[in-house]
Amino acid sequence: MAVNKNNPVVEGASGRFGRTMVFRQKGALTVMAVRPKPTNKLPTQEQMRQRFLFAEASAYAMDAINDPVTKEAYLAKAKGNQTAYNVAFKDFLTPPVLHLVDWSKYTGAIGDTITCRITDIMAVVSVKVSLYGTNDELIEEGMAVQSSLKLDWVYTATTAHAPVAGTRMVVQMTDTPQNVYTQEQLME
Repeated sequence: MAVNKNNPVVEGASGRFGRTMVFRQKGALTVMAVRPKPTNKLPTQEQMRQRFLFAEASAYAMDAINDPVTKEAYLAKAKGNQTAYNVAFKDFLTPPVLHLVDWSKYTGAIGDTITCRITDIMAVVSVKVSLYGTNDELIEEGMAVQSSLKLDWVYTATTAHAPVAGTRMVVQMTDTPQNVYTQEQLME
C-alpha cells in the first residue's frame, strides 16, 4: 500500500488504474493498493458471521453519523486520519474493558461498595452487577452508578451476607451502540 504525500497527478484519485492498481481516499490521503483478486470459493460459516457483524457495524456507523450530536462526539474521539464513521464502526465492534474490580470496601454489609473500572472507545452507558455465592445462588443484583471520575462504576450492596473467597460477580456492561457484554470476576 502506497500513500500519496505530494503528487498532484494522483491526488484525489479513486478507482481502478490498469489491471493491478486501485486508488482509494482515506481522509485527506490518497492510497494506492494492489487490486483485490476475485474468488469463486464459498465463504465459511465464520466468514459469513464476520460479514454480518461488519454489516451491522456499518449500519450503526451510518446511523451515528447521520445524527449531528453523535457525529460530533465520535469526531472528537477521532485520531489522525480517522473519520467519525471509522470511530463509530470501531466502537460497535470493540467491547468495553473491565480493568479492575476493587473489593476493598466490601465486607458484605448493606451500603458497602464495589468499584469497577471500565473503559470503552466512546462510553459505557450502564453497568449491572450480580453477585453469586459459591453454590451459584444469586445473592443480589442491581445497577452500578458512574462516579465523577467517569472511569469508575460503583455498586452499592443492598443485601447483607458474609462474603467468602469464591463469591462470583457478573458485570453486564452496555456501551454507546447498546451492545451488552458480560464479564465475570471472582472475589479473592
